[in-house]
Amino acid sequence: VILVLVFLSFFNTYSQGIIDLHKRAIVFDGHCDTILRLLDQKVDIGRGSYQGHIDIPKLIEGGVDVQVFACFVHPLKYKPELQIKRVLKMIDALTSQIERYPDRIELALSAGDIERIVKDNKIAAILGVEGGHAIQDDLGILRQYYRLGVRLMTLTWFNNTNWADSSVPNPKGYGIYDKIKKHGGLTEFGKEVIREMNRIGMVIDISHASDETFLDVLEVTSKPVVASHSCAWELRRHHRNMKDDLLKALAKNGGVIGINFSSNYLISGVSGKNKRASVKDVVDHIDYVVRVAGVDHVGLGSDFDGINDPPVDLGDCSKMPNITKELVRRGYSEEDIMKILGGNFIRVFREVFGN
Repeated sequence: VILVLVFLSFFNTYSQGIIDLHKRAIVFDGHCDTILRLLDQKVDIGRGSYQGHIDIPKLIEGGVDVQVFACFVHPLKYKPELQIKRVLKMIDALTSQIERYPDRIELALSAGDIERIVKDNKIAAILGVEGGHAIQDDLGILRQYYRLGVRLMTLTWFNNTNWADSSVPNPKGYGIYDKIKKHGGLTEFGKEVIREMNRIGMVIDISHASDETFLDVLEVTSKPVVASHSCAWELRRHHRNMKDDLLKALAKNGGVIGINFSSNYLISGVSGKNKRASVKDVVDHIDYVVRVAGVDHVGLGSDFDGINDPPVDLGDCSKMPNITKELVRRGYSEEDIMKILGGNFIRVFREVFGN
């Protein structure tokens, strides 16, 4: 009985230590698709629900301090002439929710905003655009998104654009975008996009981009970049994941990869819901990136509300402390855990768009 009581006391102290560490860290999730639910399903983000991966109560329960919300316009569902309007409606959907709950969530436009908002015990929301087709080959539209609060853009989705290649070998099923052949990376206009994003202070996101596009970006950019929601190719050989040479190049650039929580990107053999990853698989990918690129270049990029196969013990954002628990179990130092949970992403965002 005494041994049992001693064990339980140790376990409770150990668990409380993990919770305290998780609370002290600034937990930063580099990508979610929750705005789709806000706009199309009229979800109220302030109210808890068993549906969906992200809402304010779940973010609070999971200790998530910073959340990047993507404005994603499906290239087949929305014709080019409707895509800008769709982005504007998505921006409005999120900002309207922020205006409804100003005491719990606030839009962050700078790294200083992030730190201030978190210090005020609120969630810092960052706006992103997923898929460069949404700028309609127009730098003026890119700048206007920035003026509306967008601070990150994912260059491609599963389709090629007129100026950048997707990671998909032969994209099909994306309407007029199927006619765009591979450029071999960035076109000259694509390089202009990169330079303009650097100039105005918008984070370049190379998740979904081809290897050639990524390498071209590194030739042009003067700022660190992110792969907001990708995984390690050597652990799961999927075109959405990053090979070792790209991880090393990302580290040299000073950038960060956010590990995606989709079971399909974490482990092989996933078919529907027949096989699901676990938090251990997520941390396996973190471990791998740490070995190849270093602990300063990895973070979290859940892709919540954009995936239907999260790990069994990471079913929504309220379960984020399970990652901290696994990192502690594997012997990571407190300093390194804080980098992985959010410090690395915050460093990049500060370097790109300042305080």
